[in-house]
Amino acid sequence: MGNKPTVNQNKFQRQQTTNDKQFKKDQSQSNVIAPYREGTTLAVESKLKAYLKNANDGEDLDDDNQGGRNKLQQFKEDQHNVENIQKEIIHLEETVFSKEKLQRVREDFESYSKENKMSRKKLLEYFGMAELDNKRLGNRIFQCVKSTFSQKKTGPFLDYAKFLKAISMLSQQNDEGRLRFLYSMFDMNLEGSIEKDEMYNLMMMFLEGMMSINYENQDLNDLKQRISESHDRQIELALEEIVNEIYQNHASKQNVLSYDDWRNWLMDQEGISEILSFNPHTDFQD
Repeated sequence: MGNKPTVNQNKFQRQQTTNDKQFKKDQSQSNVIAPYREGTTLAVESKLKAYLKNANDGEDLDDDNQGGRNKLQQFKEDQHNVENIQKEIIHLEETVFSKEKLQRVREDFESYSKENKMSRKKLLEYFGMAELDNKRLGNRIFQCVKSTFSQKKTGPFLDYAKFLKAISMLSQQNDEGRLRFLYSMFDMNLEGSIEKDEMYNLMMMFLEGMMSINYENQDLNDLKQRISESHDRQIELALEEIVNEIYQNHASKQNVLSYDDWRNWLMDQEGISEILSFNPHTDFQD
């Protein structure tokens, strides 16, 4: 004979039935595309099922059991995160984009993804950066897009929610969003500031990425050629000197750049307006 359901099991099963009804009601009222909502909800449901399975297998989930409390708390946090993401998606869809632009974003995502999953290769193709697919810079760009909602490690694919959030940050009417996104690329340690080694590593990534691109501009091709003829140690010393100069002239705290420090340095750089005018595949211009 199977184990008799515990009070905790019955409680959670009743709560899940209520959640299912609310989800179906929300889904019918929302413009959020179904694959994202269904996929996220199923992920939360699977955790709850695993939680209940442990109870069936004999694991004690009474209130005085720390393991049970931790799992229940994790489930509640996951459910709360899902709800917050759903709310932000609806906010972006209803307030940031016109109906025409939103439709274009959805169509683009569906064209470059499969089953609500967009790979790094497809994202870089979308951005017109296919040459960076096997480069560290391409991977860093992909990681930053995946981290638009949370800095937690995620799977190898990008979903609609994060794609939509990244596009809203990179759209031409959102200069601050573009800067924040670019800053997140430098802040590899996720500490809200940029240390020297982070600056050096990203600049090396930019240099590596630059060497993989063929330019129409002859000056850039000439620079690329000169770099290719230089020894690795010469390049490393030149980058170290550049980084040291940045921190000497712009760091408000020793060896650390805050967002304001970094922004002041960035806006002083020649050609930064061209970088910040980067336009994703989708046409956001009015």
